[in-house]
Amino acid sequence: MNTSTTERFVSLVSTYEIDPLDAAAFARIATASVDQIAGKPGCLYYSASQDLKQANVFHLAEGWATQADLDSHLNSPDFLTMLEQALTLRIVRRDIYVSESAGRTLLG
Repeated sequence: MNTSTTERFVSLVSTYEIDPLDAAAFARIATASVDQIAGKPGCLYYSASQDLKQANVFHLAEGWATQADLDSHLNSPDFLTMLEQALTLRIVRRDIYVSESAGRTLLG
């Protein structure tokens, strides 16, 4: 059963290209981030994925009920610690896009 909502929310999509020597370390950080972030207030969804064709490329997708929820997450001690760990790695490229989304459909 599909369900839809037209409630607006904030979407954050990022791609990280990591030096291949640091890909395993980034994968560990990304994996740990799922449990830490997905249960936060206002988090609608959170996904951390490793690219199937390029093992040193990671995609993060997040949905937040409000900008204030996203801001709270981005300023939380646990996120800042995780970010600090990631920034010690050799990041070749980082692209981050934040947008307002018009709604979503849950496929079931």
